[in-house]
Amino acid sequence: MRFELLRGCILLAALCAGAGVPAYAEKGDLKFQVPKSAPLLQGRTLDLRFAKFAQGIWVSDLDYCPAESIDRSAPGTTLAIYRGLLETPGRICQVYGAEQSDGRTQRAAINCLLSDGGEAIELVTVQPRGTDVLMVQEGERPPVPFRFCQKIIPILKTPTN
Repeated sequence: MRFELLRGCILLAALCAGAGVPAYAEKGDLKFQVPKSAPLLQGRTLDLRFAKFAQGIWVSDLDYCPAESIDRSAPGTTLAIYRGLLETPGRICQVYGAEQSDGRTQRAAINCLLSDGGEAIELVTVQPRGTDVLMVQEGERPPVPFRFCQKIIPILKTPTN
């Protein structure tokens, strides 16, 4: 009986060795190859900023301009975009990946801190309509037009050489 068990183990080891499979697990056996770039993103450049056409303070109605403090505005009325930040009443968001597909439409993945202390990850699409209107679509919601209100002037100016 022992001899049969030993012969079975030897046969199993020989089969594994013949098939190119190690007889015992080695470090890294369960690793798999991950492509360096997902096929969906190949050939596209991701950025951490919103496009220049989206920079500024935008309002749903020009009666809200000049904008008060963004966080004190009524929900859905005011939107501020500056570099990699997007602020609306009730949340402030940071871009962690943005792409411009045709040079005029930009889609951005954003991580938001909500005023109630929660967090959200969202997808926002911005598209200019002329020079004074920005269409903003959050996730699957319908696009909403915002009118340009004012330019954002940075507090700290960067030196130009």
